[in-house]
Amino acid sequence: MKKLIVMMLVLALCVGNVYALGGAMVAASVLKYEPAPAEQGNTVDVWVQLSNAGTQADQVAIKFLPAYPFSLPQGMSDTIDVGTIPATEDKLVKFTLFIDGNAPNGEKNMTFLYKYGTRNEWTKFDAPLSLQTQNAVLVIDDYQVNPAQVIPGQPVDVTLKLRNAGRIAIKNLDVGIDLADGSFSTIGSGAKKRVDRIDAGETETVTFKLASDTSTAVKVYSIPVSLYYQDERNKQFTDTAKFSLVVNAVPEMSMTIDSTKFDSKTKPGTVSLKVVNKGVVNLKYVTVRLVQTPEYDVLSSTNEQYVGNLDSDDFESVDFTIKPLKENPRLQVQVDFKDPYNVDFHQSYDLPLRIITAADLGTGGFPTGTVIVALLIIGGGAYWWFKRKKKAKR
Repeated sequence: MKKLIVMMLVLALCVGNVYALGGAMVAASVLKYEPAPAEQGNTVDVWVQLSNAGTQADQVAIKFLPAYPFSLPQGMSDTIDVGTIPATEDKLVKFTLFIDGNAPNGEKNMTFLYKYGTRNEWTKFDAPLSLQTQNAVLVIDDYQVNPAQVIPGQPVDVTLKLRNAGRIAIKNLDVGIDLADGSFSTIGSGAKKRVDRIDAGETETVTFKLASDTSTAVKVYSIPVSLYYQDERNKQFTDTAKFSLVVNAVPEMSMTIDSTKFDSKTKPGTVSLKVVNKGVVNLKYVTVRLVQTPEYDVLSSTNEQYVGNLDSDDFESVDFTIKPLKENPRLQVQVDFKDPYNVDFHQSYDLPLRIITAADLGTGGFPTGTVIVALLIIGGGAYWWFKRKKKAKR
């Protein structure tokens, strides 16, 4: 009996010594994360469990090691001081991580470091986290209009570049454009296009051929686009977008000499210039300037006249007083104006001036006929007066 008691005491002492020699035994693991699966471009909460299978563990700390696609939100520390974990107990800590928006779907490892006691070495462990985009994302990355400026009455090609910005494929995509206001109509096809499938990260293009009416106003038109599609899980999506069409045309202006008024080819006279807007766009801030040259002197109070707005198929006249310094001088005229989009234009004209006087038309000079008629009337009157006076003397 005594021997049995001695043996049990020895065995207990041995077990106690073994337990004391083992000390603290801390291990780390990821208990859970939310949401699961996590989504790119958002944050995820990760709970890490620290389990102590040995004696009391002091100075326990855990650190997150940032690595693509995981990072810490601004202002958050990468290290958590856990403190003490009693023997055979657990501690739970939470990290909030940000997931890069461009990360692909699938499992990605998170990396953590932990230590305890007086040890200066960190123990590393990895834990997988599942990434899955929850919704399909379709965007119009770009669009091209050819020609860039639409001329009223002319065709134009509009190409839309569609990109699947999500992480799952989309299918049965219907792209429609709204032309309800009647300014544009489609050519050769309807106002809706079908795309069967766009894989994640891939792009497709659709082209609409349009034509504007000849009476389409010059301005910027915003065309609505409707997008109807499904993701690969058959979830339905509806979205809208817009693109712009700039209706414009190159200004067409002409300048002519409308009329002249000169008494002599060498004396001052008046020149009337006609400014005509022959194009389809209205013009703004039209200014006409008669440039001084050695062939004539500009005698008007100013050599510049402001016309203002000049609508399509309209004209205005401006007058200048000049003195010719040579026979049939050439007028140098400059016109400045803006189109409906405030783009500046400058045009110059070289106009031959033919001075025509009344004498050239046979209506000027000394009035010989009028003088002869006057002399005949005076002579007839004098003859009648003398004849009557002679009769009175008898």
